[in-house]
Amino acid sequence: MKRIMMPLYFFAVILLFHNSTVFSQTPNDSTQIKETVLNYLEGMETNNPQRIEKAMHPDLAKRTIEKNKEGIEYPENMTAASLIGYSEGFDFSLFYKADVDANDPLTSEVVIYDISNGIASVRAVTNKFEFVDYIHLGKLNGEWKIINILWAMTGDTNKWMNRE
Repeated sequence: MKRIMMPLYFFAVILLFHNSTVFSQTPNDSTQIKETVLNYLEGMETNNPQRIEKAMHPDLAKRTIEKNKEGIEYPENMTAASLIGYSEGFDFSLFYKADVDANDPLTSEVVIYDISNGIASVRAVTNKFEFVDYIHLGKLNGEWKIINILWAMTGDTNKWMNRE
């Protein structure tokens, strides 16, 4: 029995090390993930569709929970194409917190919760925008791309929903 187990243990160790190098995190992954998220957030702040497009996977699913006139909640969906399309001329200041000076520089807090096997989970907030993003990224062909965003308003200013 001992003769059989030793080669199996050896094989398991080799397999483990082999797979960990295929999917392992590189030292630059955290930096690249933060850069990708900042391309998205700063792209909105500066109405720069090229930066947003650089951050997004074409199959992006961006969702928030909305409430209809009857008070029934439902997921509201946005695609990468619609987000990129809006970004050039949309007034993103409608999502600013009430006390924000529009001339202040945008600062962002990007917290990486996990990086594992070519995927990452991130939370992002800014000093200006009155929302929080929970973001899933995938590493495709050596580049980190945002694949999913679930976001929610964090205050009650909500100029977007209260606009005339």
